[in-house]
Amino acid sequence: MGEMGELIRNYWPLVAGISTLVGIGTFAWLSNRFVTKTEHRRLEQRMADAEKAIASVPSTDEWHEMDKRLEKVATQNEAIMYSLKGIENRLAMLYENELRQEKQ
Repeated sequence: MGEMGELIRNYWPLVAGISTLVGIGTFAWLSNRFVTKTEHRRLEQRMADAEKAIASVPSTDEWHEMDKRLEKVATQNEAIMYSLKGIENRLAMLYENELRQEKQ
């Protein structure tokens, strides 16, 4: 036991120095592996903004409802275009009649 105490007494400064260097190295390594508080807060803010943006995106039911409405509008537009073609044909016939009457 006396030799063990002598060994600890003799090599204590060396063990303490090596432990200090290992602790400093570990702290330096860990500081490079983890984000700083400012960067963490900035990332938290970005996540909060992203969650707000995602919350404002329509649900699948809302998308389906919008799709049905767009199909209805497209159908109505086709009907309007068909009616306008009929009116355009009638106008063309009226112009043609007017031009014939002017020639006579």
